[in-house]
Amino acid sequence: MRIEKRVRALEARYIKDPVVLYFADGSTAEVCGYGDFMLDLCCAACRGDPTPQQNQQLDMIRRSVGAQEPGGAHMTELVRCFLEGPVGTQDSALVDASDS
Repeated sequence: MRIEKRVRALEARYIKDPVVLYFADGSTAEVCGYGDFMLDLCCAACRGDPTPQQNQQLDMIRRSVGAQEPGGAHMTELVRCFLEGPVGTQDSALVDASDS
């Protein structure tokens, strides 16, 4: 898979830089690991089988309202999407563009 290979290459360059998570109360926390830890977190969130350490990191990402990632990446947003699940459309006001 091309995107997975690209993400792994990008994350390998930022091994030492932590991801800073921002919370609603103004506090911050750092999530860090080696190599492609954010990609591993994303995969664990998709599969639903995180390790205890990953589960702790995923919980922090779930509670965060923003993040600053090395190189301007957006992996935490992607992880958050998997953690929150699909958006329900039954009660939403989404409009199909083809209806206009």
